[in-house]
Amino acid sequence: MSELPELLHSVWARVAADIEPPLDPEVYDDLNVIDNVDSFTIVNLLLETEVAIEQQTGTYVTLADETIFDAAKSPLRRWADWVAYVEARRG
Repeated sequence: MSELPELLHSVWARVAADIEPPLDPEVYDDLNVIDNVDSFTIVNLLLETEVAIEQQTGTYVTLADETIFDAAKSPLRRWADWVAYVEARRG
């Protein structure tokens, strides 16, 4: 899915706008999401991403696993890793 980075960016922009105070909607490869948001926002990001992928592809992809909230292993420690993680889960 070549549009995946754009899709993930649009999801992040929506999620970031819903936070008080809103976060910067821009992303960069080294953005550490897990250090910048609370666990509720991470769950929201996961759910919004799953919905966006399903709407775009017609296929549901589960993104939550045991690494998401692990401070050392989470793919959300770097935006580029998050994009790669979602791509791998998508198959």
